[in-house]
Amino acid sequence: MPLNIYIISHPIISTLSTQIIYSIQKNNKINESIYNEINFLLIYELLRKWIKVKNIYIKDINYIKEISIYNPKESYILFANLEKCYNIINSLKILIPKLSIIHTNTYKDKNYNTKIHYKYNQEKHLKNSKIIIVQQVLNNKSVINFIHELINHYNVHITSIKIICIACNSKILEIINKKYTNLEIYTTKIINI
Repeated sequence: MPLNIYIISHPIISTLSTQIIYSIQKNNKINESIYNEINFLLIYELLRKWIKVKNIYIKDINYIKEISIYNPKESYILFANLEKCYNIINSLKILIPKLSIIHTNTYKDKNYNTKIHYKYNQEKHLKNSKIIIVQQVLNNKSVINFIHELINHYNVHITSIKIICIACNSKILEIINKKYTNLEIYTTKIINI
């Protein structure tokens, strides 16, 4: 089964992503407000299919009141570099029920392998949560190692993990496709860096 890649082609998202990718390619400083807006829009697109809402109808004498509620058994964990997307946290906390946010750092180890570092002390929570990984550009194997750790060390099912990124490197997508065919990735562009 092929990798599930959703390329979001909404005109606003395309315009914002083009500006960010141009800044990355020219090594210019990325406009934080544009970066936050595109992350918010990508998370919105991801959640449209993922969050399940139940409607409850309460009949009164003269009218019927409708209340929409989230499934109380679902919880979400967002892995992101909070230094880059801190402005959307309050909005996400309002929109997403039972959201935990975990700060991640990307660094190079002594063998020059890129790794994702995070501190999280509630491993039992990981297995039962839906996980969203936010990356600026998916262009190294760190996210593959991170997914491997979530699946093998914390018993997270691959269908409970989704990635959002502004751009994806086609070579990294090929590697991910060989290992994790059921993974879903939401992006704006596939690039060859």
